This record gives sequence, structure tokens and C-alpha cells, in this order.
Amino acid sequence: WRVRHPLAVALAAAMAAAPLQLAGADESADELSRQATDPTASLMSFGLIGGYTGDYHGNTPGDDDRTEIKFQPVIPFQAFGASNILRMSLPYQVSGRGENGLGDVTLFDLIVINESWGRWGVGPVMTFATDDDAPDDFVLGPAIGGVWQYSKKLNLGLFNQNVFGGDTGISQLQPIVAYQLGNGWSLSAGDLQFVYDWEDSRWLSAPVGAQLGKVTKLAGQAVRLAVNPQYNLIDDDGLEKWKVLLTFTLLVPSS
Repeated sequence: WRVRHPLAVALAAAMAAAPLQLAGADESADELSRQATDPTASLMSFGLIGGYTGDYHGNTPGDDDRTEIKFQPVIPFQAFGASNILRMSLPYQVSGRGENGLGDVTLFDLIVINESWGRWGVGPVMTFATDDDAPDDFVLGPAIGGVWQYSKKLNLGLFNQNVFGGDTGISQLQPIVAYQLGNGWSLSAGDLQFVYDWEDSRWLSAPVGAQLGKVTKLAGQAVRLAVNPQYNLIDDDGLEKWKVLLTFTLLVPSS
């Protein structure tokens, strides 16, 4: 209940809001693609991300692969005269190493400030543990990031999330590189998360990879499809070696 209660309220509000926006979806595929690859853009979306980890570094015992499905809604809203972006991440492990079932749930609210060069944002990020063996049930910290709109085709930026607790200290860095190829196609860095563990004083992830995405319409509804292979350069026993992310996202542009 400690996880489901706050998330149930947020998810119910998000799903109730979605049908009100669908009728106004008239942006071009290129513009929707640009917004979908910009984490500071006020674009409502509901993503379903399938992740397959094919191998791990070292010779630690256990399954050699892992399958996960992640639901990731993004809900923009206005509060106290400022633009906000509420993002949730609800992972569910289907098979592989560790425990199957609902994983740690992350929630953050980014307050977005528009500038002449692009946008930047800051806000709180929190994680609710679902594993009774986790070092902390709840961790909290700051998130900050910015995107430089170099041109209509190219966005560059960096996004940082940090969570801290009694026995937890994790920082994540996500580079933002997105180039619009035209006709709804884009080539970007994708969800590359560089993860540092302050408690163990080591990097857990330093991935390289690229994401190819396409915005199109299915039954008149704008969606984005993407594939994002990644390879982790940190060669420590037990860490993920390579994985592939497949994304299906329902895009709900404002009217």
C-alpha cells in the first residue's frame, strides 16, 4: 500500500485527462517527434517500454538474460503560474535475474523555465521501493536538466537525477542528443543512463547506443515507435552488458 496509494491517485488523474486532449492532435509528425525526444517539452504521453538484457559482465551465476516491461506516463500541467512535467516510471520484470514482479517506482516533477536558447527545469525526484530487502523504502533528491535547441532539427542537453536515503546514494546522468531526420523519423541518444553509486564509490552504468524513432498514426492516433540498443562499458561482474529497448508511446498533444 505504501507504493500503490500515491501512484493510484496520479495514474487515475492522468488517464482521466488523456481523452480530453485527443481531439486537438494536429501537430505535424516532425514537430511531435521533436517534442517526444525532448524531456523538457510539455507533451503528454503514455509509453510502454520493453527491455531485453541479453548478457551480463563477468561469470556470476544466474540467468543470462532478463526481460522487463516499463509503463512511463508523462503529464504536463500548470501550477502557481509555472509549467510542470510529472513523469512516472513503473517497471515490471517478466523474467531473468532477481525477483520478477513490480520493481522500484520512480516519480518526479520538473518545473520548466523557457529561455531564448531552449528550456531548463528543476524539481524533486523520489523512488518507492517494492522489495522488502531494499536498503531504503523511500529515497528523495533533486532533478535538474536543460535542453539547448540548436536548430529545428537538433537538440542538445543533459539531465541529472539524484536520490539519497539512509543507505542509498544514486546519481544518474542522461545526455540529450536528438536529430530530426524528417517525415517523423529521429536519431537520438535515447535513454542512456550513466549511473553512479555514492555508497560503493563506483559507476554502475556507462552506456553507449543510439535510438531510431518514428512518429506515425495508428487509427488516427499519433504514436511513436523506437528501438534503442545499448552496451554498458563498465566491465564489472554482475552488471548488464548489453540490452535492447523497444518503445511504443501514445502521444497526446495539446489542443
